[in-house]
Amino acid sequence: MFLLNRSKAPARKFVGALSLFAPLAVTLCFGSVGLASANNNPNKVQFVAPQNPGPNADLMLIEVYKLLASNELDKAQVKVDELLLAYPNFHLAYLIRGDLISMRTRPVTRFGAAHNPPNDKLKDLHEEALARIRAITERPSKDLVPSVLLHMSEEQRYSLVMDAKRARIYLYENIAGVPTLISDYYVSQGKLGMDKFKEGDQRTPIGVYYITNRLPGAKLPDFYGPGALPLNYPNEWDKLKGRGGSGIWLHGVPSTNYSRAPLASDGCIVLSNPDFLKLAAIVDITKTPVIISERLDFIPRANWMTEKQNARKLIDSWVQNITSSNPNSAFSLYSKNFKNLSNESAATWISKQAAFANRPAGSVKLREVSQFKYPGREEVLVSNFIVDVQTNKGVSSNKRRQYWMKEGNNWRIIYEDNNPVAGPRLESELVRDLAQNAPKDPPKDAAPTKPAEVKPSSPVVEKVIANNSTNKPATPKSNGAQTEVIDTVNRWLNAWSSKNTKNYLAHYAKDFQTPNGETRKSWMEERRSRIEGKSKITVKIDSPSVKIDGNTAIVKFRQNYQSGALVATSRKTLTLIKQDGKWLIKQERTGS
Repeated sequence: MFLLNRSKAPARKFVGALSLFAPLAVTLCFGSVGLASANNNPNKVQFVAPQNPGPNADLMLIEVYKLLASNELDKAQVKVDELLLAYPNFHLAYLIRGDLISMRTRPVTRFGAAHNPPNDKLKDLHEEALARIRAITERPSKDLVPSVLLHMSEEQRYSLVMDAKRARIYLYENIAGVPTLISDYYVSQGKLGMDKFKEGDQRTPIGVYYITNRLPGAKLPDFYGPGALPLNYPNEWDKLKGRGGSGIWLHGVPSTNYSRAPLASDGCIVLSNPDFLKLAAIVDITKTPVIISERLDFIPRANWMTEKQNARKLIDSWVQNITSSNPNSAFSLYSKNFKNLSNESAATWISKQAAFANRPAGSVKLREVSQFKYPGREEVLVSNFIVDVQTNKGVSSNKRRQYWMKEGNNWRIIYEDNNPVAGPRLESELVRDLAQNAPKDPPKDAAPTKPAEVKPSSPVVEKVIANNSTNKPATPKSNGAQTEVIDTVNRWLNAWSSKNTKNYLAHYAKDFQTPNGETRKSWMEERRSRIEGKSKITVKIDSPSVKIDGNTAIVKFRQNYQSGALVATSRKTLTLIKQDGKWLIKQERTGS
């Protein structure tokens, strides 16, 4: 309850009533952190961060309270007016301004001195005021790290971490491998709090999620403000736990509002429209983790580094055991309660990992590793990484996700899945190993191959026409079709190498089969981010072969990719179809 009065004594009571917000004296040292880098983000497609972001509403609110505490009511009203000028739909600021005006004629002994105000609305505004002030006074030091952020991969520039108790979402940037606090924002959550379990329970889920899409406000009702960022709820862990429902988004507020009460949504995470636009402009689709916790723990960096190293040892031990010559070695790492979305047991699942058996040292590499503590009552870690396996036919790459649970004193895998990866980015050591182990001479019974023809104006493309079993010469019609296909592959490679993403993506069919089953739009966002985020790209191919059957063409080749210090080579197969007179890529596979 606020106790506002023109006299000194009630002002002192006012300070006592707000003692939970102390120490207020230090709050003004926190400025609004800018996001100058947002304009350089290649994923910014539909949302643009405000060019001239307004002042920090929470800090202005703190200043108002400090002026009230010192009985400087005129200055407090000037500050409230500044706040309303910047954010004319900020209902909480209107309520405080009304109290200030009332104090000039009579004592104000409660928060919201309007005549017969709606109690539910008053309660919402009071809770919002407490949440906003507490978030500033309890803002974590930049020397602390959320314990849930164990390891962000190099591909993950940002992460969003929500603390439901503080009604706050924190933006961390991955700087030299260390999560660094950039800014934080007031948020609303489900009306009935956290830990969503079923459709319509008006709760916000707890877990590790990823943004799957961008929905512009023009395609949504005004209720969602300038747009929405859907999350992949329910994720694998939710499904295993029997949690249901869908449609959990980050979104804005109606144009008539600046914000909503801390407990106000049907389960979504709601931000003010300016704050939503700042975040939506920089997040990476499918890459930026959104970790939703009931209460965050912030730990010193030294402690965080120890926990990070211990988490990495888990997946390193998995590599060591899964590649062991002892077929039972891997079983010790899997829980007796293991199951995947296909409801397979650990024994069934491990039996399918034949590609790892008896692999020599160095033939299995991990990259793009990220690890997070899964928020909740159970001790769970979720690990994501791409695993590259060198075989005698090339390198196969799969994206793998593991959930590790603490059982007694041991960590064991309780869930795991993997999906093939299209578009290789192999480590240079693995490429060298592959080159060293490649056959030096062709088999004796192999047919002689045609010398490569290099086109100087384009990436290296050999026009190799495979002979059929009867060695009949190709017809002029098939020669013409093969020329069209090779020219299409050339243009695709040129667009990729020149980082012309619009032209590059135009080479893919509308029914392109995305590698991980994601939407075509999400896949396009991911490819745009990878290509435009590189300083320089060189892509060349050799030993291609073309096989055409009607309006379908199969092109196989060895691809050589280089970007900066990253060098990669692998076998690739493109399936193209002819649509409206053009050859377009319908499927892209890596490996033999």
